Formats: sequence, C-alpha cells, structure tokens
Amino acid sequence: MKPLVSIVTPSYNQVQYLEETIQSVLDQDYPNIEYILVDGSSQDGSLEIIHNYMHRLDWWISEKDKGHADALNKGFRHAHGEIMAWINSDDTYLPGAISAVVDFFETHPEARFIYGDANLIDEHSQILGPFPARQTDYRRLLQGFVHIPQQSTFWKAEVWKEVGELDLAYFFAFDYDFSAFHFWCQNFDYLQRRAKFFF
Repeated sequence: MKPLVSIVTPSYNQVQYLEETIQSVLDQDYPNIEYILVDGSSQDGSLEIIHNYMHRLDWWISEKDKGHADALNKGFRHAHGEIMAWINSDDTYLPGAISAVVDFFETHPEARFIYGDANLIDEHSQILGPFPARQTDYRRLLQGFVHIPQQSTFWKAEVWKEVGELDLAYFFAFDYDFSAFHFWCQNFDYLQRRAKFFF
C-alpha cells in the first residue's frame, strides 16, 4: 500500500483563495492523502466553503487560535501520515505534485526532508515567475538565504517527532526556524519539480 501523506491547511479569513487550495489537494492523482483543515474562526464565508467539502476532509475545526503556527501544530496533532506537509490557504499544488513527492521518497529511502521548485503567482493565479529554489545547506540558511519554498516542502513523520512542534514565539519565521533546526540534524534534498503558490 502506498504511504499515507498528511496535508494540513491553516486558514483565517481567506475565502477568496480557500476553495482553490482545497481543490488542488483533493484533485491530486495520489490515492492515499489525509487532508486536515484548521480554520481560525473565520467570519468571511470560509465556513460555507469548508462545509461543502467537509465530507472529504479527514479532520477539521474552526476555532480561535494563537496564530498560524498554533493552527498548524493543532492540525499535525491529528495527522497519521508517513509523509507530512502543509499548504497555506492561498497556496496551491500543481497536478501530480504529491505523486512526484512519494515517488522520490520511495526511490530515495534515505531522504527525510525534500523540497521542490515553485511558481510565484498573483491573486488571480497568473504566474509571475519562478521562486528561486535551489539546493541549500545549513551555512547558507544561517546567513539568511531563502532557497526553500515552504509550499513545496515535504518531510517524513519522524522529522516532526524529532524536531517538535512549531515555535509560537516566531509569528512569521516559524517555518524558517523549523527548516534550520532540521538542517542542523541532516541535509535536505532538492527535487526539481514545480508546485505553484500565491505570493
């Protein structure tokens, strides 16, 4: 059986983008996805969209939280997958993205944390250009070089257990902190595939 992939989407008042994000996950051709959605008590119509898809969500909740990182931590506590990732509610996966990730993990069993290419797109889903993703290392990370698009990052569940939950002290840079801490333990693998996201 193919490994279970857990995807978490945090969202708060993102009604104009949320449905496209949800569809980009649910329309993947990979057959074994656990999809979790954590809403921060949105008041903009997001709940109506969530209710339309709730029968296809493995777990969801809408309640006030302490911010983005708190919502993600809440979601991953309900995740059971061997492979994990999060996709924000104004980001989208290209078709076949999850299959490409699983194929890489299966053909590179030593890999634990991978990331791929991504496109920068505007609020109308028009491509602005590529995100400058490339193979990076711990030294560059510490110097502030950002070559890892969070939207195309996936990791083995063991990484989450080792590194621990996202630090709520970082309001914006919690994903950078998560990446740097894991890099201190082991290198990343750069997968040259495309996953588009809003910017």
